[in-house]
Amino acid sequence: MAQRPFQTGAVVNLAAGESAKDVVVCTILAKKRFEIKFLGINGFGHPNQPLFYAMHVTTKSVLGIYPIALTGSSEIAEPEFPMRYFGSQEAILYADPKSDLIFSVARKDTTGNVRVFINLCGMLVDI
Repeated sequence: MAQRPFQTGAVVNLAAGESAKDVVVCTILAKKRFEIKFLGINGFGHPNQPLFYAMHVTTKSVLGIYPIALTGSSEIAEPEFPMRYFGSQEAILYADPKSDLIFSVARKDTTGNVRVFINLCGMLVDI
């Protein structure tokens, strides 16, 4: 079974007034499975405005939604995005051929803009 390293990512932008958004990070190629090993998030928003993050992954034709817990936050000197939320974690997720990897960001308070970067790495495996 041939395999090769694979990395992909996406950006989610929430405008003022938007509470949630899903983006397709990528669509897995036919006859390939993406074995996700590691993911990282860098989010930029506002103080006292926690964000919810989740990956939607289809494995054996079943959609699973996996919330992601971040490890930290810090204030930064950026007027539009004065707070940075970040984290990376090891993961073991398997994405089916031809399935969409979907990343979700949600928030309760919709004041201001939010920008979140997600990066995934692992192995693309022939099946």
